[in-house]
Amino acid sequence: MTDFLSLSLGEDAPETVTAVIEVAHRKATKYDRNSRVFRPIKPLYPPVYLPGNYGFIPQTLCVNGEPLGILMLGDASPDPGCVRQGRPIGALGIMDSGVQLEKIVACAASNPQFRRLHNYTDAQANLLLEVERVLSMHRDFQGRRLKVLGWRDRRAAHETIRANHARFVSHRYSE
Repeated sequence: MTDFLSLSLGEDAPETVTAVIEVAHRKATKYDRNSRVFRPIKPLYPPVYLPGNYGFIPQTLCVNGEPLGILMLGDASPDPGCVRQGRPIGALGIMDSGVQLEKIVACAASNPQFRRLHNYTDAQANLLLEVERVLSMHRDFQGRRLKVLGWRDRRAAHETIRANHARFVSHRYSE
């Protein structure tokens, strides 16, 4: 059985990273790290629909014990469990239940429509606002509070990926 958490970070990481899709358009699943399978979760609450596909970057570990989240723009709606390559353009800083985290926002590496997006500042303002609102609203419906701390550029996203990869490696070899 494939351990999606141990897949390659990406041959050209952090410029291009591997993304394991968990939540595609209206298809919500969660990767169970213990059994190594994708399980259905509660559907996204209407009118909360992601402006892309959400998943995680393998070989990363955040301070909350979860892999680093990634929102992929410009990709078809794949089935959960699909592996895609993404080009990070920024990171959204959030405070989720008292824990400061970042979510990586990336463009599908193979989508020519987004070839001119190099930084989150190149994206349309309404798209960035939609990302912020969707993440906030989803947590509100769950009875949890999420505070948006702000956007960080592509370089900061790369540093976040490196730091969370180093934490993964350190944690894996300390067990």
